[in-house]
Amino acid sequence: MNNNNNFNSNRISSTQPYLSDEARNALFEGKDRKWGNNNNNNNNNNNNKNYDTLSNQEVFEKQKRDMEEQDKMLDALSGSISRVKDTAITINKTAQEQTDMLDELDVHVDSTSARMRNTTKNLITLTQQSKTTGYWSVICFLLLVLLVVIILASVL
Repeated sequence: MNNNNNFNSNRISSTQPYLSDEARNALFEGKDRKWGNNNNNNNNNNNNKNYDTLSNQEVFEKQKRDMEEQDKMLDALSGSISRVKDTAITINKTAQEQTDMLDELDVHVDSTSARMRNTTKNLITLTQQSKTTGYWSVICFLLLVLLVVIILASVL
């Protein structure tokens, strides 16, 4: 691809220059050349040389070192993100397995509930039948006693 196309593709519009005339003049004349943030805190002032006192080569080397440090930090961050991704995938698999187990358990609970309802109905029916069976047993016993009394009365 042509460098001229890259240059034009980064512009807001092809008729608008990157820099204002004032900024371009300041850049080429070397006036008011300020690199970085003018409001540096004390840590930046203690750890870094002021960009105002550096030559272009020193600024380039400093920026190159900064980029290498940032690359290392990004690599570490990438590793952390990969571990978080792996953890998320593992959590997703575990959650899916537990969802499947819960679905299976739900099916078993439903079938067990149906069997419990049928068993309860059968138990109620049996209980009602046992009450009437007791009555029939008492009636049969009393009839037997009545027959014995009648037979004994006729023999005597």
